[in-house]
Amino acid sequence: METYTRQQLHDLVWTAPMREAAKKLGLSDNGLRKHCVKVFVPLPPQGHWNKVHAGQKVKTILLPPRPPGVSNEIDIGPWDYRAHEKRLMEVEPAAPVFDEPIETLRERVARNLGVVVASKTPSPPHAAFRRQVEDDARQAQQSQWHTSRFGTPLEKRRLRILQGLFYGLSRLDCSVTVQGSDTRTISITVGQQHVNISLEASRSHRRAANGKDIERLKFSIERGGSHGERTSWTDTDAQPLESQLSAIAVEIIVAGELQYREHQEWVFNDKVRRREEMKQLAIRKQIEAEKAELERIRALEAARLKRLIDSAANYQRAQTIRAFVCSVVSVPATATDSESISRWKEWALLQADRIDPIATGQIWNDVNDNQ
Repeated sequence: METYTRQQLHDLVWTAPMREAAKKLGLSDNGLRKHCVKVFVPLPPQGHWNKVHAGQKVKTILLPPRPPGVSNEIDIGPWDYRAHEKRLMEVEPAAPVFDEPIETLRERVARNLGVVVASKTPSPPHAAFRRQVEDDARQAQQSQWHTSRFGTPLEKRRLRILQGLFYGLSRLDCSVTVQGSDTRTISITVGQQHVNISLEASRSHRRAANGKDIERLKFSIERGGSHGERTSWTDTDAQPLESQLSAIAVEIIVAGELQYREHQEWVFNDKVRRREEMKQLAIRKQIEAEKAELERIRALEAARLKRLIDSAANYQRAQTIRAFVCSVVSVPATATDSESISRWKEWALLQADRIDPIATGQIWNDVNDNQ
């Protein structure tokens, strides 16, 4: 697997036809096109390369700034754990760098997004929660015992706010997923990040002049990975949520970018941690290998010493036999003949030679370790 930046992909697809560029990466032209679309890399229009081959002037579309929540890199090819670990040991991880300050990004998003307003009516409902609203209405018609989830003024207002917000976010290619029959699980896709939001009745109420409680709504943006609330807005007399929708929409998109940056920081720290673990593991393995080698050398030396001691003992035994033979043959024989004595002497000396490490040459092999 190889990692490419958006700029590298842009340079590649604008310097060679798609089929040739894809071949360099081991992809089909359609596969490369999908990767480019995923990270918002503009592609040459149809007929571009025909004009180039005809010698006509063509215009190159510059790489736009990285959209919020979109990765600046893309991995191409199958994941190889061993290659990844090897590369991690060879190349020190680089801390992520983000060229655009968050405040600058916030201003750019606000400028591109424009004004976001709540819908005047939730009918027809937004596609994200249309099924839930229609199912609820159908159940209310079919059974007098069913209490509509979305029939109260607060719920209708909630849907109007969400509907206007969803339509506003769609201007910057953000998609929405709403799950649950009560529409309480909401996720906004910002680039490649999923930002969870909630819009619920606030616990704080204000009592009106007629003695009734005025229910308020609270809008929250959650941190990625279920790490609690990132920021929130609550109804006030001076600023109801409807008047804050533009700021809320901007912060949702900014939250997608923050989530991406936090993930990149986490990936970097995890690589640093893993690299340190691998270094420590390599050190431990080296220490264990050195210890094993020292033990092996000690065992070899012990075996050599034992062979030396055994050779010395065998030499003493051989010398003892030879001295014994000399003593025997120096004494006049009375119980046997000279032929028997000669034959015994030859046999005895042969036994001494067989165990004598000098005579056999075994002593010179005692230092070798392949025995």
